[in-house]
Amino acid sequence: MIITKKLILILTLLITTSVRSQQTDTLTLYSKAFDSERTIYVSTPEFYTYQSDKVKLPVIYILDGQHEWFVNPLLSTIKYLQYTHQIPQAIIVSIPLSDRNKECTITSLENDELALHRFITEEVDKKIQSYQPNTYKIIIGHSFSASFALYSFLKAPEYYSAVIAHTPMDSFKELISAFESNPETDQTKISVSIGGKSKSQDYYHRKTFDKLQTEFPQFFSTIHTFIADNSGHTAVPIVANPYLLTNIFSSFNDRYSDIAKVDEEYKIITRPSSVQEEMSHIELASKIGDYFYPPEIAEVNGIASRYWNSDLNTYAIAVYEMAITYYPMYYDFHLQLYDLLLSTDKIRAKHHLETAKELILSVETNTLEQLELLDEINQERMKNGW
Repeated sequence: MIITKKLILILTLLITTSVRSQQTDTLTLYSKAFDSERTIYVSTPEFYTYQSDKVKLPVIYILDGQHEWFVNPLLSTIKYLQYTHQIPQAIIVSIPLSDRNKECTITSLENDELALHRFITEEVDKKIQSYQPNTYKIIIGHSFSASFALYSFLKAPEYYSAVIAHTPMDSFKELISAFESNPETDQTKISVSIGGKSKSQDYYHRKTFDKLQTEFPQFFSTIHTFIADNSGHTAVPIVANPYLLTNIFSSFNDRYSDIAKVDEEYKIITRPSSVQEEMSHIELASKIGDYFYPPEIAEVNGIASRYWNSDLNTYAIAVYEMAITYYPMYYDFHLQLYDLLLSTDKIRAKHHLETAKELILSVETNTLEQLELLDEINQERMKNGW
């Protein structure tokens, strides 16, 4: 057999199996809100090339896209939290600001919406539709842009699923008052970080934070906070992002933990219900918050391996057949199906082997590993008289 064996599936169930790297596109668009051309950067995950239009990815908006010190650590944090399966894959939109003070400063909560808010929720939103975004969206900002992130969430609470505001101070009191008087805003979606108290750390922002925490205890007991006591103003996001992002997606990591539970030997404890019912359980668990989000590639292998290792091959087949509706361009799922079907249905097995070969030739790059895999596929074809 040329396929990843069950043991390898078990060892790699939390590892992203895609071999492709993340891609970042530079997009320029004319903004009516700013009456000028603006540039944004859209990053898609490793498995983006393989997915069908049934996969809608969450969106993470990163403000202050002009600051490498802020964006680069955040992108790295997202990457490794995805690798360790703490947060889902996502479309990441970095938004550079031309004049951050002017574009983010809140003069009044009652005036017309700020141009940056309209730019994100209308113009950028429209621009990224071709990337198949989910309706689950997060916005992240720091200092001036942190206050703006809260402002944007206040103005469009139905648009955002979460907001992360690192060390906000501008109009913070006014924003809190507005949140408390606006029943449409879900304050549990708000995350705020703050730094240390000393003059060399985050003194002025922390002073405002501590005062407001005393003045609005209900608000601060509802939102999520991260206090980085030993961090300076610009260091706070680097320290806080891993915790706050993991907290926002706390239900993601174990969303399939009740599917096909296994013991220490990786054997299923209780025989599952019918294949149809089991697939229905998987679909019901495929959510982020209230939004549908199908299994990622690593999750597919993890689920299938539990059935496969307990010799419940029909269940594993059903999982991979579901998976190719979401990731039809991913050759490895077809190879898994070839291996699972070969002893019982050679016609279907042949179809998946041939499909895997076509995808390796048309979608993948010609690495030595893939050339060797093509050679093994040809040997399988000859062995079976195909």
